[in-house]
Amino acid sequence: MATQETCTIRTCITKPPSIFMHITLLFSSLIICLFLFGLGSAGNVSPRAELYVPNYKYYHNVSSIGTFITDLVVKHPTYFRLDLNFKSRSNIPQYVLHMTNFSSSRISYGSHGVSNVKPRLLLSFGEHAREFFPVESMIHLLKRITRGLYAPLNSPEDQYTKHVLSQLDIYIIVMANPDGRHLIEKTGNYCWRGTSTGVDLDRNFPWNFGGRGSSGDPGDEEFRGPFPHSEPEGRVYLELSNTHHFDAFISFHSGIKQIYIPFADSASRKAKIVPVNSIVQLALAEAMSKAGGSSFKYGIGYNLCEYPADGTIYDYMAGVKKIPYSLNVEMWGEGDVDNKQCFDLFNPPNEKLVASLDDSMPLYDALFTHLVHWKQKQIHEQYHQLGQTDLYIPKSYVIPFLLCLCVFLAIFCRQVPCAFNHRFYSRKRVVSLRSLSSTFTVSGIKIT
Repeated sequence: MATQETCTIRTCITKPPSIFMHITLLFSSLIICLFLFGLGSAGNVSPRAELYVPNYKYYHNVSSIGTFITDLVVKHPTYFRLDLNFKSRSNIPQYVLHMTNFSSSRISYGSHGVSNVKPRLLLSFGEHAREFFPVESMIHLLKRITRGLYAPLNSPEDQYTKHVLSQLDIYIIVMANPDGRHLIEKTGNYCWRGTSTGVDLDRNFPWNFGGRGSSGDPGDEEFRGPFPHSEPEGRVYLELSNTHHFDAFISFHSGIKQIYIPFADSASRKAKIVPVNSIVQLALAEAMSKAGGSSFKYGIGYNLCEYPADGTIYDYMAGVKKIPYSLNVEMWGEGDVDNKQCFDLFNPPNEKLVASLDDSMPLYDALFTHLVHWKQKQIHEQYHQLGQTDLYIPKSYVIPFLLCLCVFLAIFCRQVPCAFNHRFYSRKRVVSLRSLSSTFTVSGIKIT
């Protein structure tokens, strides 16, 4: 068999190529070119001929995003604080913004320690470089909130701003992946999804890391990286979740209108694993879905999405960090339909950006309102539990306590006068008639 194969190879080399071979080679080359230019694989991150690209008169680039956030904090220090300690591999800040009314940071002392009255949220934007829209929605939201600071008293704008700033404690990762955004601006490749090393930040976390819902190929858009947390951009999630007790983590994306609760990984899909509080999380997803319009769908990640996603941040926050609410919100788009390239798949045209941003604001409104009500219910139940505990515990100790108190008082009352030689009231001397009689008899006067 080996001899026959050798002869066949030799024959092909010595004979001139046939017309059939020319056609085959030409067709193969065409297929390779189509693949390289992104028309043969949805996972390829090579550039494509875009239907439209961002005009930075409408959109923000990396530089203007940083300028906007910095100016916001300078103008409104009572409501915004900025942490620049978290940076990308190229040393670009990720801009961690803390938003609340710092003059009314109320706390509650419950039976299990101190807890925040305000629900504490961690919002994440810009994990995927090509998804400009979520970052723009965050900027639009901040403009809307600060606009209410200058609105007439008790106007809708004023009431909305007070509602957000006084009842919520929000941390915002403004740009999780600034290197990827910078690379897009530099190269014009609007298909780029990962970090500067091509790693999909949303496949780089230790929740079923390395499963088939990610890729080990550096050229694939779902490249998971060499090991969990290999990217410095992931440090912000670890440190913030280790430092603060969050009630909710929301990861914002674009490309379709869907809201996922955990889990999305291949192992959970196979075993049909759901979070222990899936009903509670689905209630929030439903509220946001209704607010966003009839086109929004919601559900468990592996049920809603056609493909598994392993190593995602929102699965990690739910499964490892045990954050009560952990959602992935795809807030704009129609899905991977025909004639879609890259930028238009994830972002609206320039002239439709503002209208699309306005349409996305009800998602935030529903999120904030739902979590405020949920937190108030939690606090009420905590106080109720504390009251029941206070009434029960003393009863088991009341009789021993009273007996000890009586013994102590008896000893104290007997020992104190002797010890201090002090009378607590003036004693009146009582004189008997007999003593008076003897006294007067001695004097020569007898009283009967």
